[in-house]
Amino acid sequence: MDKPRNFYKNTFHHIYNRGAFKKVIFYDDADYEYFLRKLKEYKDKYFIDILCYCLMPNHYHLFIKQTKEEFSTSKFIADFTNSFTKGMNKKYKRSGVLFEGKTKSKLIKDESYFKWVVKYILENPVKANLSNNFIDYEYSSAKEIMGLNKPIITSVNEFLSFFDSKESFNGFMLDKNQKYSYEF
Repeated sequence: MDKPRNFYKNTFHHIYNRGAFKKVIFYDDADYEYFLRKLKEYKDKYFIDILCYCLMPNHYHLFIKQTKEEFSTSKFIADFTNSFTKGMNKKYKRSGVLFEGKTKSKLIKDESYFKWVVKYILENPVKANLSNNFIDYEYSSAKEIMGLNKPIITSVNEFLSFFDSKESFNGFMLDKNQKYSYEF
């Protein structure tokens, strides 16, 4: 039995999924860019705030806020992932599922937990040895948050409201003494 999903206005969620059979989702830069275009299209359509994201070769993470009651996160996820899957199937002349089952979501109720969700998501490329520093990875929201790229996907002001400043966010991310207090 599926656990209930608590998708309501002003709720925060860690959304994630990986490739079916743990296979790669993104084969080249164009695939990452296509995912981000689709993400922008559907976040705008469903009035979803993307607080941070990270795309890894075989999985992705989103930290989101549902901003309207009438535009559900579940509809956003379904339409977004279906559209992305159809595009990838067409590009690679394949059929069937791209992702491993139902997209996972974790309701984040406690605001003190937010920074840990963010740290977990944005440190993925460093832990996988794809980047030396969270800010150097091309397919995460770090550069938008730090003002190095124009915010296109990330709701930077909403994101930074959980930190004192960009500098305090950067310091938190770089502090190796900060241990996760976030459970998947």
